[in-house]
Amino acid sequence: MTHNVNLGIGNYAEEGTTGMFYHAPAGTELPTYPGETLASAWVEVGAISVDGITFTSNKTSDNLKNWANKIERLLPGEDAGQVSAPIIYTTEEAMKTVFGADKVTVTAATAEHGKLVKVDFKQGETSDEEAFLFLMKDGDDMIMLGTTKGFVSELGDVAFQPNEAINWDSTITADHWVLVKDDGQTT
Repeated sequence: MTHNVNLGIGNYAEEGTTGMFYHAPAGTELPTYPGETLASAWVEVGAISVDGITFTSNKTSDNLKNWANKIERLLPGEDAGQVSAPIIYTTEEAMKTVFGADKVTVTAATAEHGKLVKVDFKQGETSDEEAFLFLMKDGDDMIMLGTTKGFVSELGDVAFQPNEAINWDSTITADHWVLVKDDGQTT
């Protein structure tokens, strides 16, 4: 088994691993199924913490009532779907995802220092719209959850603590999400 050198976590398709997180330019087509080879536009952001991701559906509605205060029909709610994704990598790709590529400057390594990743952001600024993809494995089952157009709408508190991974607790918001499960039973 090969491991990702950032944290020793394997690729999503390897035995015993649980999932990986990717991003691509907004509008990038999602794969048809979870095990499909990803298009070159998809770049690995990294692993998600042991807490996993949390999907909050936008399946809400408002009641449209008549004069007698009886529900006549339901109007779709305006809330977008969200995924809470605690990223445990502090890499160039993770910073571009969380803060936006235009806020990240990378300086090559020199004889004096290693590769530098600088994030220059102001409070209240949002990240760029992107496509997002989560690939997960559960036994023989593989699951993908993705959107072709979303953005990191919220970043939780970031703690820098000894013996703990730095956790970039990101919330990704999108109006349209796609979930595909492959049971792994080929014919």
